[in-house]
Parts: sequence; C-alpha cells; structure tokens
Amino acid sequence: MSTLLAALKTERGRHVAGAVFLAGLSAMFLFCGYEFIRSPAESIFMDQFGAEYKPYAIACVPFMMAAMIYGYGRMLSAVGAKKAMVVSMLGSAAFFVLAWAMLGSAGRWFAFFLLVFKESYVVIISEQYWSFINSVLQDEEGKVFNGPVAGLGALGSLIGGWLLSRYVMGLGTDKFVLFAALIILPAAVLSWLSYNAAGEPKPTAEEAGGKKGHLHLSILKENRTVLFIAFIIFAAQVVATALDFRFTQLVQDYMPLKDQRTAYLGNFWMYVNVFSFSMQFLLTPLLLRYIPRRGILTAIPAVHIVTCALLLLYPTLGLASAAFLLFKGMDYSIFRASKETLYIPFSYDTRYRAKQVADAFTYRFAKGVTAVWVSGMKTVGTIAPAFYPALGIVFSGAWLAMSFPLTARREPAN
Repeated sequence: MSTLLAALKTERGRHVAGAVFLAGLSAMFLFCGYEFIRSPAESIFMDQFGAEYKPYAIACVPFMMAAMIYGYGRMLSAVGAKKAMVVSMLGSAAFFVLAWAMLGSAGRWFAFFLLVFKESYVVIISEQYWSFINSVLQDEEGKVFNGPVAGLGALGSLIGGWLLSRYVMGLGTDKFVLFAALIILPAAVLSWLSYNAAGEPKPTAEEAGGKKGHLHLSILKENRTVLFIAFIIFAAQVVATALDFRFTQLVQDYMPLKDQRTAYLGNFWMYVNVFSFSMQFLLTPLLLRYIPRRGILTAIPAVHIVTCALLLLYPTLGLASAAFLLFKGMDYSIFRASKETLYIPFSYDTRYRAKQVADAFTYRFAKGVTAVWVSGMKTVGTIAPAFYPALGIVFSGAWLAMSFPLTARREPAN
C-alpha cells in the first residue's frame, strides 16, 4: 500500500478512507473557524494592551490548558471519545458566542481571556482528531493518508484566512469572533459521522473508565518514544514562540491600525496555509514514502537553525514573516504527518490521554514558559531584538539533537 490510489483499491482502504476523510472535512471547518478567531483575537489584544504585553497572556495559557485537558480526561472516562470531542467543540462555540456578545462591554480583560482561550481550545481539539486517526489507521496507512487528511485541515485554514483578509475591513474584526463559533457546528456534525463510520475506538478493560488515571501520566515514564516527542515539542514551541514574539513586534511597528493589522495577519496566515496545503498534498506523501522518518525529523530543525540565523543577521519584517511562515507551514504539514505515525502502534490511553499531555499541553506549556522568561526579563530591563532569533537557534539545535534518539527507537537501522 504505497500510494493513495493503491489503498483505495482495497476494501479496508476504502473503509478507513471514508472515516478519516470525514474527520478531515470536520477539521477543515474547525480550522477555518480558527482563522476567524486567531488574527482577530491577536488584533483585539494589541488594541487593548499592545504587543509588549502578549508574553503575559501567553504565560497564562498553560494554566488554562491544564484545566481543560484534565476536564477532557474526565469527560473521556465518563462518555468516551466520540462524545468528548463533540462536547469540546460545542463548548468552544458557546464561549465564542459569549465573547462576541461581551467584547464591547466586558472591558479589556475579556480581550486578554479571549487570547488565552484561543491559544488553548484548538490544540486540544486538534489532538483529538489525531487520536482518532491514529486509532483507525495502521502504520503504512498513516504514511498514505496522513498528508491528504491533514491537507483538508490546511485547506480550511486557507479558506478562513482568505475570507478574513478579504472581508474584515468591511465587516469589522469583532464579527469574526461570532463567525468562529458558527462554523464549529458543521465540524461537530462531521466529527460525529466520522466516528460512526469507523466505529468508536475502545480502551482495554484495564484502561476503561480512566482506571489508570484520567490522564495516565505514567505513560510518559514508561514509553520513551512519547517522552522524546514531548521534549521535542517543547523545544520546537520555544522556537515558535521566539519567532512569534519577534514577528508580532514588527507587525505592530509597521501597522498601527487594528483592522489593517487584522487584514495583514489574515493574509499572512493564508500564505502559511497555502504553503502547508501544498506540502500536504504534493510533497508530504512523497517524503513519507521515500525518506525515512529520521531524515524528515532531523531536517526540519536544521531548516529553522538557518532561518533564525538569517533573522538574527537581517532583522526585517520580511525575514521575520518568512521564518515564522516556514516554521508554521512545516509544523502543520510534514512534521505533524511524520510525527503522528509514531503513535499508531500504541495503546488507547497513549493515543487519547498521554498524547494530550505530550503534544497539546507541552505545545502550549513551552510557549508559557518562554513567555514567563521573557516577561521576567522585561521587568528587570529591556530585551534586545536579537534575543528572539538567538533563542530560536539554541532550541532548534536542541530539537535536532533529540530527533536522533527519538527515531533510533523506532527505526534502529536508520
């Protein structure tokens, strides 16, 4: 089963394709909605506080993530994966409706809370998609289907970014908060249908009902592959946060008006998703087919070392946007598609519980730790602009070093 067409010629291939592509269509709506909230939440926050206060908001994200993931774990134990996912989506939609209704009257701190929630909800729901896909697919099927399925999510982001950048100047930033809520609804319906098509994955008797813990944190100690994934995600997100902060500073310097910033950011994320979408459908299936995971997972941080070094030498908005675009585009495409295949052989609790901690929580915890560090440095003095790309170089190097033991455990011949 080396190609998508070959997979679709088999009965099993067609069965799993139907289920995972329904999940991909669901993700398309969800990530379209994320584009409706991502740039508006950032722009609203800048309007109320300024870019220099963003590290303080990001520092709060791990606390919200911890509470939300624990709540998800308890819900997973009580009602199972299918209902837990739909409740996660509908709860997020309800919050955005509330935010839209209250932004004009609740004061500037609601803008702060909106940014923190925006950083949290999408990561938790995104990992639930991959928990489902990793439970449905076998290892070789993951190499075939992961790219195109993730590409549907990128297509949703691309559409959302295009719609935002085209219409925000006329409709205004705040209305897109409501649109972000409404578009989650078809995502929830399609998610339910994808579970119906594949059958809901079930835990073993030993794992059922969260018997080993609602988060089953001991897996991180028992499974070195998952532990190294967590370490790598931490390092990668320090790089992402450093690039994000520098990019945000330069955007604010060049674009002082809120709707102008929102339009620029919408365009930027549209280009990120054009790149990611192209990678998913054109390059990712070929790379996963012909290049060992070790080659892929070590090449990605090497690219970021180069881009961060260029930004250190030439601190312009163009280079900052290019470095951040490359990071996000590869993170959403080839890095995600190759990393997810590592989870396929593992247990239900590893895919549905420990994964939320190793991937989702670590993803935002790294941003929070970096933000606390940056905030602390700001309280005692100023931070040179070169600090951010330098930080990116250091942690890209750590990421590169950890990629070798990660892939050695799965592919000792490589």
